Amino acid sequence: MAKNELLNQLISMNLPNGSYSIDCDKNESLCFMHDGFLWVVFYSERGQKTEPEYFSNEEDACDAFFLRLKKMLNIK
Repeated sequence: MAKNELLNQLISMNLPNGSYSIDCDKNESLCFMHDGFLWVVFYSERGQKTEPEYFSNEEDACDAFFLRLKKMLNIK
């Protein structure tokens, strides 16, 4: 899925927006950002990128972010 589809999906599921961040590093949340030539998904904790995953394309990063967020929030 593309980033705009991801955003629509998150809104339609009414997920707590404090648990994630799109396009910026927000403390104590799962983050999705474009970092130079790569897309990165990570949990931001105390200013550190925890368990970062890097992707060469937006679609793979969006899919990974969505799956990781669902797991983090215990959504099936």
